[in-house]
Amino acid sequence: MGFNFLIFDLDGTLIDSQNDITSAVNSVRRIYGLEYLPVKQVRSYLGDGVNALMDKAISETKAMVKVEILEKFKFYYRQYLTDTTVMYNGVREMLESLKNKKKAILSNKNEDFCYEIAKRLKISDYFVKVWGGDSISAKKPNPKPITDLIKLTNSDISKTVMIGDSANDFLAAKAAGIPSIAVLYGYSDLEQIQKYNPDFIAKTPQDIIDIVL
Repeated sequence: MGFNFLIFDLDGTLIDSQNDITSAVNSVRRIYGLEYLPVKQVRSYLGDGVNALMDKAISETKAMVKVEILEKFKFYYRQYLTDTTVMYNGVREMLESLKNKKKAILSNKNEDFCYEIAKRLKISDYFVKVWGGDSISAKKPNPKPITDLIKLTNSDISKTVMIGDSANDFLAAKAAGIPSIAVLYGYSDLEQIQKYNPDFIAKTPQDIIDIVL
């Protein structure tokens, strides 16, 4: 297709981070005497950023302690950040194959977490920008992060594609007027993804290469 600017989601697209996120969530729940949540349940809460995650993961607590909960989660998540987090098989090779394409990370996770993970996994140099949900005043599915990235990097919107695994990625891409690639190896299955009519489906990272070249 000849795409020249590739915008990647992070969790569930480039990396599998669900176990470390779950560890941080359960460390906070333990403080409040709450039972542990299984990984699958926590994974279902991902995609809308830290605030939304903790609203769902610790819904039993009162509003007055929400700020406290967020700070505790951030504290613990920094401890666990890359204990078990790994890139999906083939992602490093995909990034290397596409090293001549302009690339950015756009996640709803906080920017400092995104950058630190990319740095520790030794992939940060592949990206011209690493943005999180707090990088600007809006997050996916709002199209503004995509359109701002396109402008900031002097990219051609007609040559830009969003690559992700969740509704927020596909909705943001559609609202920004760019196509999307849905990955099937992440946190969402085909049935969940098809509801949002992404333009392309990638079963493996190699498929991403085939689509964007």
